Amino acid sequence: MKNNNQKTKSFKNNILTFDVALALIIITSIFATSLFTSCQKKSETYFESMNTFMKVQAYGDKAEEANDAAQKYIGSLEKLISVTKPESDIYKLNHSETFPVEINDQTLDLIKFALKIADKSNGAFNPCLYPVSSAWGFTKKQYRIPPQDEIKEKLKLCDWKKVRIEGNKVFMENGMQFDLGGIGKGFAGDEAAKKMKEFGIKSALLDLGGNIQLIGSKPDGSLWVIGIKNPIDGDVLGSLKAKNCGVITSAGYERFFEGPDGHKYIHIFDGTTGCPVENDLLSATAIAESGTYADALSTTLYVLGKDKAIDFWKKYKDFDFILVTDKKEIYVTKGIYKDFTLSPDHTDFTVICVE
Repeated sequence: MKNNNQKTKSFKNNILTFDVALALIIITSIFATSLFTSCQKKSETYFESMNTFMKVQAYGDKAEEANDAAQKYIGSLEKLISVTKPESDIYKLNHSETFPVEINDQTLDLIKFALKIADKSNGAFNPCLYPVSSAWGFTKKQYRIPPQDEIKEKLKLCDWKKVRIEGNKVFMENGMQFDLGGIGKGFAGDEAAKKMKEFGIKSALLDLGGNIQLIGSKPDGSLWVIGIKNPIDGDVLGSLKAKNCGVITSAGYERFFEGPDGHKYIHIFDGTTGCPVENDLLSATAIAESGTYADALSTTLYVLGKDKAIDFWKKYKDFDFILVTDKKEIYVTKGIYKDFTLSPDHTDFTVICVE
């Protein structure tokens, strides 16, 4: 099978625009830096963590110290929730032959939140799909199409409702495995932002592999302008004005492999079938005050598909979204509709307000 995963360009040579896997968000230089000036001290930090390139840009007297603290925190979090690092809580949980397993408070909080969203979304977001995704070879990039009998057996190990928590102890059946990759970077953005605020930071942009977390607005008081990527050709589809929130996208075109017949299999899975998602959505962007919530929501919306995603939003209405469909339609919730601007190069798309 041929692996068509796109290679991420070096962040050292692309300090203003990131073309990253998973999240599909571009911060353009004209929006992120050139539209304002500020007398505040500015610091930018670039590093690699959680298998992706990251950028933290902060303003304030202690901006450099704040960025360093954010980087260190994200590195420490990776050591707790990685599925591949033997020292992590998740690795120990996934490879234990006896239960319960006692884990760190921080990891436990993230597991609890992930299970809450799984219940809220009726499994559209499922943190226990690792037995299935690993069977398809996405973890080690050893891609294969498992036979249906194998998928059926693996799905028996993916029921998040069987997880039980007592204090710091986690109970689950042998063979069950967690993967917090669909929520980890959002959580990292939230917690890193808290660390930065301890240094008096009131204006910052964190780009954690395309997961955007905003602290306040730009130094001059205006809104940040975030480029939303076109999942068809990779150009900037439009821009969103925002502040003090997480802006996170899920899509499948950057992480996939081709089967023998040329069919593309993406890295986002449908927990009801045990197979990669196939529906009418090309990308789903969630906007919420909590980056953790936005991260989980972007996956949830993408898995649900356009109609069910809209119904899900109408039920809760505690977040906003931008959905891009295979019919070149862009569905935008009314709360951010006036803040979204379609790129003049993509007038073949239709923007629709969801009320």
